[in-house]
Amino acid sequence: MSALKKLFKYKSQLQITVSVPEDFGLLKSETPDQYLERQENCIRDMQVPENKITIDEFQLNDMILEKM
Repeated sequence: MSALKKLFKYKSQLQITVSVPEDFGLLKSETPDQYLERQENCIRDMQVPENKITIDEFQLNDMILEKM
């Protein structure tokens, strides 16, 4: 996190986006019912402990420095 703090010390907010390189249909248009179904599936997936990824600030710092 120290590298992030140095890079963005004059900014009041920082937005971090996580994405995957493959297209898996996320940008296709969908009906409101399809949207709600996708959201419900996401919530169910997040309730399964094996589907969660947790990183601490040191791991995040290492990941960012690796990409710089």
